[in-house]
Amino acid sequence: MSKLYRQPVEVRLYPSGQPAAFRWRRRWYHVTSCTVQERRPSRLQWWVDIPRYRCETEQGLVCDLVREGDGGMLEWVWD
Repeated sequence: MSKLYRQPVEVRLYPSGQPAAFRWRRRWYHVTSCTVQERRPSRLQWWVDIPRYRCETEQGLVCDLVREGDGGMLEWVWD
């Protein structure tokens, strides 16, 4: 099962550009594994692809993060 959130998050990145950690609901989550998901057009600029990542955190959260500008958006949380 999954739940759609689409909530903004603060994201810290590795030099490679992948998420290292993110802050959601006043709590930091440290990413232990991350895979690039399919690229979809941005809802603001349909011609620009945006990076999407499936991340697992050391706290056990599995989620999809979308990079947007300087921050990001937590899109889905998976059970």
